Amino acid sequence: MERRVGGKMTYYLRVVLVLLVLLGAGAHGFSTYRCDEPDTPAIKATCLMRGVNLSGHAAIAEATFPDDVRHVALAMVDGSIPKFTRALALKLPKVQDLTVDGMRVEQFYIGPGLEQLFARNNSIRAVEFAAEPHRLRTLRLDHNQLTSVPSFGVWFNELKYLSLDGNRLERVALDAFAGLERLQSLSLARNELITVDPSAALGYGYVVSATPTNQQVLLARLKHLSLAANRLLTLNVTGWEMPSLVSLDLSNNDLYLLLDGTKQFTRFGALEELAYTGNDWNCGWLSEAQEALQATHVKTIDREPTGRCEREQMKSLRGVCCYDQLHERDSSSDPLEQRWELLSELRRRYELVQFAYELVQDADLNRITERAHELRGRLAGPVADDQSTIKGELVRLHGALANETAHLERLEESVERAALDLSQTIDELLERALRPKPTLDAVRQQTFGASLEGMERQIELLKRRIQTFVYEMDERERRLRSLDQLIEKREQQLTAVQKQMRALDERIEKIKPNVDEAYYLIDESFAGYPADDAYSRMKALPSGRFRFQRHRG
Repeated sequence: MERRVGGKMTYYLRVVLVLLVLLGAGAHGFSTYRCDEPDTPAIKATCLMRGVNLSGHAAIAEATFPDDVRHVALAMVDGSIPKFTRALALKLPKVQDLTVDGMRVEQFYIGPGLEQLFARNNSIRAVEFAAEPHRLRTLRLDHNQLTSVPSFGVWFNELKYLSLDGNRLERVALDAFAGLERLQSLSLARNELITVDPSAALGYGYVVSATPTNQQVLLARLKHLSLAANRLLTLNVTGWEMPSLVSLDLSNNDLYLLLDGTKQFTRFGALEELAYTGNDWNCGWLSEAQEALQATHVKTIDREPTGRCEREQMKSLRGVCCYDQLHERDSSSDPLEQRWELLSELRRRYELVQFAYELVQDADLNRITERAHELRGRLAGPVADDQSTIKGELVRLHGALANETAHLERLEESVERAALDLSQTIDELLERALRPKPTLDAVRQQTFGASLEGMERQIELLKRRIQTFVYEMDERERRLRSLDQLIEKREQQLTAVQKQMRALDERIEKIKPNVDEAYYLIDESFAGYPADDAYSRMKALPSGRFRFQRHRG
């Protein structure tokens, strides 16, 4: 560091790590590391270290680093540090901006004094840190081996930018980021995500969680969110509370639709930019979504690859490719025709069951509504006769729900078995195609490619049918929840009626002794008189003199 005085004191930071080594490193077993660029301008204050190799705890303990450079940014490349431990972090107490790129790190300890950390192109599987407030503002762990989000909790309140691109995340719960109160940018692109839920407490189902939830996760300051290049089939953002979200990237997934309709985009009041191409959208859903986006003036910031819609036999809506739900391909030359017919039959059965269920549900809802009106008009009178009727209806509704649920489960198992059989058949055909007779080599060259393309088309069609099934299951789940709410409401009304009857019984029990006593006094006062004379005597008494007194022994 140099100090110059010229009207005021100016400080310059020189990035030259000066080691004062009095004894030879070889004699004492120590490794000393210096900056590779001693002529780096002081204003840049960045130290580049190459070839740092620390294979274990002993090597870390014997390594020395200079400590005479303040506020330095340190970059380590072209070396190997399998475990970046707390002991190593303590050897760099003045480093605030740390880059560890391509150093084969598997475990990384984040020190509380760091403000920026770039640990990319490593093999990080675990992240450790002390349970104390950290100053970290930027964290990039791109292209590592993370299979879960680190438990940042409330210790990283200063963190504003977080990138976990290119890891091995399959399931993510947004409440893992809820403690990051100042988080503004979150990127989970190029992972293997199949599920993004509000909370880990909801659990994860098969492929997607098709059931909407009231669980809310608040990320108040989040402005940019990227889920691009993953494996999402559907997405439910019902519980996402992101009032500051400006840009959202959903491109290059397998998305067919967003659950709970097209209102999902409109729930983000500050949304300005959306990337959503490169998916397998349903045309009906996409049309409604584009109208909602146009009404809220949200801009699309990406485009489909040239010729994708025609190449994959998709429709184009405002430049975005989609599949028509009613579109079916020619299956005259399909080697798996029987399997497709089985799936079509199962789908037709499901539609018939759903139609019958809707009819039963509508009738039940009308009946429940009529009964509710009737009960409201009769609450002031006797209600004992209605209790058995309400209980009977509740029992019947519970039975109907149980039957429909069991039927849906059986139908789902049938679809899964059919899909499994189809997959096995595809595997057999692939095995046959890969083992042709030597004398038919020319024929194989001509037919193998066409067979693979045909099977890929059938697999894509099956995937879309499964997506449609998931959507229909979601609709049915919502109807079942609505019916459960009506049942709960009727049970509450029945409880209130029973409570009122118990109150009436208690009141009758209280009044009954007084009435019996009044009858007794009347009989005692007019004993021995004829009925007409007794009535005349009572009528002749002046007002205020008709009193009864009870004599106690």
